[in-house]
Amino acid sequence: MDTQSPQNLAAIADRADFRRLSKSRNRLGGGLAIAMAAIYFTFISLVAFSPSTLGKPIGDGSSISVGIVLGVAIMASGFVLTAIYVIYASSRLDALVEVVKRNPR
Repeated sequence: MDTQSPQNLAAIADRADFRRLSKSRNRLGGGLAIAMAAIYFTFISLVAFSPSTLGKPIGDGSSISVGIVLGVAIMASGFVLTAIYVIYASSRLDALVEVVKRNPR
């Protein structure tokens, strides 16, 4: 039996457990994408509208500027948001995937 046939795919898409899985995954992915976009565009806005803020040194006599620290923080936020996705998917979404796989209709 071909599990990839249009009839089988339509039957899976109509299932409540699949819709719950899809909604949860889309909500998580969308929320994290919005968070990353907000972080990134805030930084770009600072570059465009307040570059002097980014050029200020962290402390007296420091050669490290606010911009460098914020740039590193943006990169770190990508790793943190990815970790959030992986942890949530492993703890919640994988269980929903198993329900969908175990109950073929």
